[in-house]
Amino acid sequence: MIGSANMDNRSMRLNFELGVLVEDEEFAAEVETMLLRDMETTTDVARDEFARKRFWFRLSSRFARLFAPIL
Repeated sequence: MIGSANMDNRSMRLNFELGVLVEDEEFAAEVETMLLRDMETTTDVARDEFARKRFWFRLSSRFARLFAPIL
C-alpha cells in the first residue's frame, strides 16, 4: 500500500488522505527504492532551527499552511 492514510477517524474523514493498493511487485519495488533513496537525503528540522530562519521564510511557510485542506 502506498499513501499517507493512517487508520484513524481524522485521517479518513478530515485530512483527505489517500492510500493505493499496488499488486505489481516490480512497480512496488521501484517505489520502495525511490522512497528509501529520498529518505537518505532528508534532514530533520528542529523547532529552534526553524525559529532561526529568516522572517520571510517563516512567514511564507505559515502562509502555505492556509492552503492545506484542514490543519
